[in-house]
Amino acid sequence: MLDYYRYLWSTTWPNVIVLLLIWGLVLSRLGWKILKTWRYEHDAWGFLLLTGKTLIWVGVLGIYTQLLFSSQPDWLAQPGFIQGSVQGKTYDSGLGSYVLDVRSGSEQKKFYVDQNVYEQIKVEDQVRLMYLPERREVVRCELVESKSLL
Repeated sequence: MLDYYRYLWSTTWPNVIVLLLIWGLVLSRLGWKILKTWRYEHDAWGFLLLTGKTLIWVGVLGIYTQLLFSSQPDWLAQPGFIQGSVQGKTYDSGLGSYVLDVRSGSEQKKFYVDQNVYEQIKVEDQVRLMYLPERREVVRCELVESKSLL
């Protein structure tokens, strides 16, 4: 599981850093407004205005957080696992990606791998994959059985 989140972090760290900076900025400004209202504006109007500002900023944080999770839905999903045989290997020049076709039982799925895995895996090899369920990028690939060694 640690591999899964480490891989997600390595591919999405700029987005997460920006989201954390937005959270930090908004929460520090909101904290300052709460402190200022508590010290200097003890009337109902000051607290009513503070409540309105708080609701607006909570909405802003919610929107930015939703934007991250809608563009990177794998953060909210559990990693996918599959074990099966490699049915085909292709290079998608349009995307610049290496693709493995893996059959497990009656289902066949396409997964995106890096160049090293692509070169080491042969057609008909048995593999066990941990992958991102939405993007189908392989996080970890284990060779279970190789037909080329037999």
